[in-house]
Amino acid sequence: MKKLREICLSPWFLIAAQILLSAAVAVGAVFYTYATVIVYRLWKIVLIELTFAVCSGGSFCLTYFEKSPKAKPLQLIFAFVIGVAVFMGLFFALQTVLSLFFNMTVVCVVCLSVTLGVDLACVIAQDVFAVRRDRKFLRFVTVAVALVVYIGGVLLSCLMLPHGWVFKSFSDDTTEFAVASAEAYELTEADRAAGRAWLTERLAGETPAFDFRLGGKRFGEELSSWTAATVEQETDGNGDLSLVRTYTHASGVEARVEAKYYDLTATVEWTVYVTNHGAARSEILSDLYPLDASLPVASSPTLYFSGGSNEANDDFALYSRKLGKKEYVFDTMNGRPSTLYLPFFNLCGKEGGATVGIGWSGEWTAAFSAAKETHVRVGQSVLEGQLDVGETVRTPLVSLCFYEGDNAMKGFNNFRADIKRGLGDRATESSMLMFAGAEGQDDTSRANAAGTKAYIEKLDELGILYSLDYAWYDAGWYDTAGTGDWRGSIGDWKVDAAKYPDGFKAVSSYLQENGVKTLLWYEPERVPMASNLYKEVTEAGHASWLIEPMNGSSDCLWNMGDAAAREFMTQRIIASLKENGVKYYRQDFNIDPKSYWKSADRSLYDLRKGFAENKYVTGEYAFLDALSEAIPGLMIDNCASGGRRIDLEMCRRSVPLWRSDYQCKKEQTDLSEAAQYQTYGLGMWLPYSCITSPNAATEYDFRSLLGGYVMFYGDVLFDASDAYVKFIREYEQIKTYFAENYYPLTSCTPRSNVVAMQFGTAHRGTVLAYVRTPKVKKGSVTTVYPSGLSPDKLYEFRYIEGDLIKIRLGKEIMQNGITVPIDRTEAFVITYHEA
Repeated sequence: MKKLREICLSPWFLIAAQILLSAAVAVGAVFYTYATVIVYRLWKIVLIELTFAVCSGGSFCLTYFEKSPKAKPLQLIFAFVIGVAVFMGLFFALQTVLSLFFNMTVVCVVCLSVTLGVDLACVIAQDVFAVRRDRKFLRFVTVAVALVVYIGGVLLSCLMLPHGWVFKSFSDDTTEFAVASAEAYELTEADRAAGRAWLTERLAGETPAFDFRLGGKRFGEELSSWTAATVEQETDGNGDLSLVRTYTHASGVEARVEAKYYDLTATVEWTVYVTNHGAARSEILSDLYPLDASLPVASSPTLYFSGGSNEANDDFALYSRKLGKKEYVFDTMNGRPSTLYLPFFNLCGKEGGATVGIGWSGEWTAAFSAAKETHVRVGQSVLEGQLDVGETVRTPLVSLCFYEGDNAMKGFNNFRADIKRGLGDRATESSMLMFAGAEGQDDTSRANAAGTKAYIEKLDELGILYSLDYAWYDAGWYDTAGTGDWRGSIGDWKVDAAKYPDGFKAVSSYLQENGVKTLLWYEPERVPMASNLYKEVTEAGHASWLIEPMNGSSDCLWNMGDAAAREFMTQRIIASLKENGVKYYRQDFNIDPKSYWKSADRSLYDLRKGFAENKYVTGEYAFLDALSEAIPGLMIDNCASGGRRIDLEMCRRSVPLWRSDYQCKKEQTDLSEAAQYQTYGLGMWLPYSCITSPNAATEYDFRSLLGGYVMFYGDVLFDASDAYVKFIREYEQIKTYFAENYYPLTSCTPRSNVVAMQFGTAHRGTVLAYVRTPKVKKGSVTTVYPSGLSPDKLYEFRYIEGDLIKIRLGKEIMQNGITVPIDRTEAFVITYHEA
């Protein structure tokens, strides 16, 4: 025992023990965030947490031993147990408290920081005690190692998240899709039959595709105790089918699925509603998933998914992974649905695939695995509690489309087509200029009524007034005298008389006379405590109308889940829209609602988890629908800090006209490349979106912003008028192609030298080719291969300036491609049509 004690007191043992324990904690830290947030695997999480606990106990024991070298074995065991207990208590208490206010990503990073901090503190204490015992044990190098472990562990755990290089190393972001003829993208009768069968067999049949627990019992396993009835089943003249089916429990709880099949896109979509028709509170409802079923997609398919909008130069990046037994779980961040990921997925197997869309403007979850079958589970992240008498909750909207073959782009393009179908006349190609904005404009002298007149006169002088569809007025058009800040003065929506002395209606009327409609910014859901609206509501005693902050914020959340609050806000916004002559309603949402919803679960919903969110999101849709009903033809823009509220339900009502706040960073030199990335990535799913660049000056910059919608700051009319006029005339020629089929012709990453994409039909369209980093050798070219052409039709390809590139049969074009010069930084616009 004496010899063993001497060994343990040697410097080499201490260094080895410190390195071993720190390394174990560091490895656990690197993979903890990944296992918890990206791919939820409970056994891995438990294993890592046990590693943390054991290592913390070991570090505490080693510290005690260095302080008291003569300690007895029982004392050391007791020190180990104390270390484990203290760490676990601190770790899990911190997790519990933080999860009330923050998303799981923040919880993980903070808890890991504490874990690594405990390890670092123990290492420092061990060295201090060792030096006190014998000065020759100066081992501050181990402190440095521990510091590196501490900082590196936290950084690496963060880099496991989307947009981090570790995450990207696990995913393929360089997908290149095979060229295919126009016929390969057409829906088949088998595709349509699969959609109809899903509606009739999996939503109204004996094995429903949705599931939940009532009183701990799974609906799917207790189906015999529920009475099923088809309330409504209709077929219209164009092949669409609709279905309403109910399942009633003896307790009075009813599950109602409302579904519809659209023959144009072979897509079925549905929502499940659960209502308590009983005489007392229901049993606990939980695990409510509108989709929890296996799909007829071959085993080991490729799963395509996209990152969200996170103010990065690769927002909406497309990733792919092979599915296997391991379950991949996707989640949200802070309550906004598209910050981490877009809630859209494409599963592509060797003989067929399926696209899955989620409509939920809150916290959603989606899990995918492919053991014997491809299984998908989708729902609101957390919903658990009893239903009051007469109370209803709903699931996210889910869309599903099956397609034959191994062409993933067939699935993507059909998803785009279904978004276009769902929008109907709520979206159309448009040119916009921001006449007044709170940020981004270097010259704000024209952000007023006089400036509007100057812009219109300049457009007329340049001969392109006809091309402008909307004049865009962003935040700051209202009176900011109360706070002097556009963020703090929202809610009253009283026009700033200094900027618009005759009222804003005079401006919109002037625009209307010149053939231009008005787009106006609002943010109804965030209520600053400094605003007059906050004072008005609190003084009136409407406590339930506002959800107070729990994280030190100076903003409240307007409670869209409260019927009276929603009606008040609805009428206030409708009145303002009508008063100001607004044709395009721009709705922002600069607030993370998760902590507010958790607070409201406690204060308004008796600690029932997820109920505040469920009521809020349902109310938000009712609010937007009421605006559209009150003002026929009203268009809606969905901003939310730049593309952070994109989901299927919002895409049925609105278009994201400002898709990423990365474009707010004027100091960045890659805004044009970021815009290309967004068009490339978001274009996989949506036919319409928009962004601009405050730095746009060259033809390359301008063409990088091409899309169905285009927008620039109004200053461009004075600072780069020639380039803008040329751009607008080009846009007029090709604007309708962007909502048709989409074909990425190259991969697109921040590392890509050349990015090319194609929009259009089998008859006509456009190819955009961006040469980012030119080859030095003069005359260098690259070849891109257009897709979606009819093999036996003759096509003519030209640069938009008019120069002929090639006239060939479609099969020759698809096989041999077209060449593009790459010896200079340039953006090429190429048009094609049947000859």
